[in-house]
Amino acid sequence: MGKHLAPKQKHELNFINRITPVINGLKPLAKAVREAPEKRASARPSRKVPTMGRHPWLFYVVSALLLVVIRFLPIDGWMVPAAYAIPALLAITEHAAAAYEKIRSGEYLNRPLLCCAAAVLLFATKLYTESVLLLILAYAAAYMERRLSEQSAGERAKTAEILPQYAILVTEEGNERVDPAAVNPGDILLVPAGERIPLDGVIVDGITTIDTAAVSGQRSPWAVNVGYKVYSGCRNLTSDIRMRVSRPYEQSTAKRIVKVAEAAADFPPEQERAAERCQRILIPAMLGLALLVGLLLPLFRGEWLYHGRRAAVALIAACMLTHSFSISLLYSRALSVMEALGVFSKGKDCLESIARAETMIFDKTGTITEGRYTVTDVYPVKMSEKQLLTIAAAGESFSRHPIAAAIREAAGKLDERVAKATKLYEIPGRGISAIVGGRRILIGNAALLEEYGIKYNIPSHPGTAIHVSVDTRYCGYIMVTDKVRRRAFDALETLRVNGIKKLVLLTGDVISVARPIASRLNFDMLRAELKPEDKVKAVNYLMKNKGTHSTIVFVGDGENSGKIMSHADTGIAMGSLGSDSALASADVMVMDRDIFKITRLLTVSRLVYRAGLENFAAGAGGCALLVILGVFGVISPLAAELLGFLLSTALLANTFRIK
Repeated sequence: MGKHLAPKQKHELNFINRITPVINGLKPLAKAVREAPEKRASARPSRKVPTMGRHPWLFYVVSALLLVVIRFLPIDGWMVPAAYAIPALLAITEHAAAAYEKIRSGEYLNRPLLCCAAAVLLFATKLYTESVLLLILAYAAAYMERRLSEQSAGERAKTAEILPQYAILVTEEGNERVDPAAVNPGDILLVPAGERIPLDGVIVDGITTIDTAAVSGQRSPWAVNVGYKVYSGCRNLTSDIRMRVSRPYEQSTAKRIVKVAEAAADFPPEQERAAERCQRILIPAMLGLALLVGLLLPLFRGEWLYHGRRAAVALIAACMLTHSFSISLLYSRALSVMEALGVFSKGKDCLESIARAETMIFDKTGTITEGRYTVTDVYPVKMSEKQLLTIAAAGESFSRHPIAAAIREAAGKLDERVAKATKLYEIPGRGISAIVGGRRILIGNAALLEEYGIKYNIPSHPGTAIHVSVDTRYCGYIMVTDKVRRRAFDALETLRVNGIKKLVLLTGDVISVARPIASRLNFDMLRAELKPEDKVKAVNYLMKNKGTHSTIVFVGDGENSGKIMSHADTGIAMGSLGSDSALASADVMVMDRDIFKITRLLTVSRLVYRAGLENFAAGAGGCALLVILGVFGVISPLAAELLGFLLSTALLANTFRIK
């Protein structure tokens, strides 16, 4: 105890001496209390057991066998309903339990409840075989629906496999296996060959090959060495590497992708919402119709058995309905198909929006072109080519634009005596203004120099000209080109074949550079020399003039088009791997830059949208037809059961078209 603290008084010391044995005596009791729940839990593990055991389908198999046996038994009189009551009770228990659970959750009118009511009504009207068969077929339809839902969930759960289970942290004491969430930016990790990369970072030691197929769907591995960025979820193939972590676990690529995939189911398409609204109307309507036919009509016409059987058909049609006509299953399967290709959607409604698109807008750089500029010519004014490149590279020393990277690459390694930019101001759609060695350098297009009142030379060759000036003195221009993406024409024509009526190209390049590209790729509309805010205006104009039921899709580079995407119905970001902007603003993320994945996305979206319309029409129309035919006595309850089961099976089987 420090000298500045007052000593304890005598009565305080006496109290401590008296209470210490009491506390020591209570410690074993407290320990026993803490351990008691754990011991009880280990002795009797809580496990949710299904209503009819682990395998409820066995009871329905037994019910079906008993039904066949009873049909051939020589019984009559009261023994007939008594015999059929055995398989009926076996088959109705699961439905009754399911109905009870739904009622407890607030869904008072539900399919299992209507199924039980229909079975009881059929049994009461002496249709014993039909009563048991209805319970068996309804369970079979629900079982198939549940299995398909579990299969779809299992396929989509494969995305979560990219999450790391551990990370190998390099410390002064040696390598330590830790939880990835406990790793901080700046830590050094060891990634052995064959292991997944646990977090995003930069390689600091080693040369290897990275497989990004699990994240991007790209099957061709790529070689990396010191200085390359690597992303979590990818697999290290050939040799051990060391990497410096750049992001925490919650912000890593794998974690964010999994979050997007898991949240996609929370945004249903309009088709699914319409189907649910339709079912909320159909089920009460069928119950009301059954009450009208089964109770009110016999009051005036008699024939209770006949009208009761007709009323049962309405209940049979209702209980055979699949959930939202299996539209939710269609979209879940479509999501899993696209995720396997490295295309992640933030919601099912995004697929529906893409399916209804008639206009598709492309931002040129990074989508139609590769976004990898190269310097082709240098035209200096009163200086050498090397001097012009050196000045431009110094001004672009901290810019992340692809043109800046091309100029730095052409200039080579800067001399240490050459000063780098101390201040950098990026002017969207124009270029940059930088301070290098106390002098203002302007690097950009002609519009930038016109804005500052600087005269410049007009290029005599086609291409993108990057003009350079130092303290308002014109120094010349650098010609750069961006290569059109391979097979871009084929991809765009495939979009037309699949229903896209208008293709629009937006670019900040001058018209002389953009027009040959737009003409060669057969675009319907071109807007050039646009600043980012001009691109937003162009998108808004097209949005105001679109069709009533059509949508507009914007396709851009994940890094540079984030602010524009939010103005279209759906924004698709290409090259989203490692892009914070794409993960934040895009509706659909294509992890690599394969333009044909856009056509595949459109094809799957159109297919699932058509299948949804078919399921909706067949489900609602078929159900209404069954009710009408049954109420007017055209078909029997047995025929209604078989037709309803075939209809449910057809709706479920339609999901296999999505592949």
